Amino acid sequence: MRAAIFVASMVLPHAVFAEPLPGVVWQDRVVAPPAQTTALTSVSHILYLNDCQNQRCRVSPGNDDSLTNRSSIPESVVTIPAYPWGTPHWNQLVECVRDTFKPFDIYVITEDPGMVPHFEVMVGGRSTNLHPELTAGGVAPFIGCGATENNVISFAFAQTSSDLDYLCAVVAQEASHVWGLDHELNAKDPMTYLDLLEPKRFQDDDARCGESLNAPRGCDCGTARQNTVKYFLSTFGAPTPPTLTITSPASGAWLAPGFTVNATLMSAVPGKAGSLAIDGGELAMTPGAPYDYTTPADLAGGQHSITVTVTDLAARTATATVDVNVFARCGPGVSCAAGVCLGGYCQPDATTPGGVGTPCTSTDQCITGTCAVTDEESICTGACDAGDACPDGFTCTPSSDGTRVCWPDESGGCGCSSNGTGSQALIGLLVGALVLRRRRQITSAL
Repeated sequence: MRAAIFVASMVLPHAVFAEPLPGVVWQDRVVAPPAQTTALTSVSHILYLNDCQNQRCRVSPGNDDSLTNRSSIPESVVTIPAYPWGTPHWNQLVECVRDTFKPFDIYVITEDPGMVPHFEVMVGGRSTNLHPELTAGGVAPFIGCGATENNVISFAFAQTSSDLDYLCAVVAQEASHVWGLDHELNAKDPMTYLDLLEPKRFQDDDARCGESLNAPRGCDCGTARQNTVKYFLSTFGAPTPPTLTITSPASGAWLAPGFTVNATLMSAVPGKAGSLAIDGGELAMTPGAPYDYTTPADLAGGQHSITVTVTDLAARTATATVDVNVFARCGPGVSCAAGVCLGGYCQPDATTPGGVGTPCTSTDQCITGTCAVTDEESICTGACDAGDACPDGFTCTPSSDGTRVCWPDESGGCGCSSNGTGSQALIGLLVGALVLRRRRQITSAL
């Protein structure tokens, strides 16, 4: 059960003007973090903003638990009415809250994460919808100091005001109360009651706690002053951006059209949407993981830039790009501008590392994926085409595993004269040597 309730605003907000406190710095400027920027808390870093549409804010009394929509504040089952100011207004509010928490490892999302641990602010209705005796702009259960309890719901009552700066500050304040922050007297910080209609950002300032300038007090968590920036950096840490890795294909790979692209997202919150682009043109989208795509079967041969982009539930974007080489198609009536035609594709020849005819010691050195070996030499090559066909300059030769591979044709171009018996004898010796060479065992490592 709760020990107390934090209330953001006791009545309909009216601006309370005060002189700016000395040394105040807006948090959206660069502020040097303290030495400790690694999270000290084990609770969730996800903050879910619920606009209460479709009766999603049906709350039951009980121990505070955002996973089951239970709160220690209501005395019976209640439903908070939906956010009243429309979708564009809601989107602006969400962006304001995200910007407020942007300097910290706290992720603001707007889709219900289900049973994933998270904190929640229900944004809608009036305070009396939650409790008949409550008059406030926002409310949160007092959980304790140091962000020690997980999955807690707080409330921002949107019908109190349509002012975006006010609502943004209320949401930030109620969420921060359950992590252990108190009211303070810096009028530019969301944790204040001062200047309620003015923009707020967390301040790198050692502020006195309290609700009124003429009644400063010690802070509830036992300190004389409160610095919200240092508190969040030491409790939740500095922000950790999402990263994306294309696990296949590798950069520089040679591929046939229709190859697959696989990417992996590393993020503190789930991915929401992904897309594949080739040479800057978007081709495919996915609603979430896995981020697997198939490229077009008619993709033109040549070099292409493959880009995958993923946006997570916190509206953060991660991108990864690899450059690959795509085989051009070839066959009857379709010749290769470069390389050799093998397997229906224009394969690079020995002028390209790993091309057909390149010396090799293992398959991973070969663009074809085949390193054929004799007792004296080994080269990158591939299986013969239908009818034992091979590119010009190659013949179809059996390998030890029963497959037939294209091997350089060494039978032509001896440069000998056919006149006289001496010449005929020389030709006979050369033919004999060729037969012996063909009898060498060839193995094909696939």
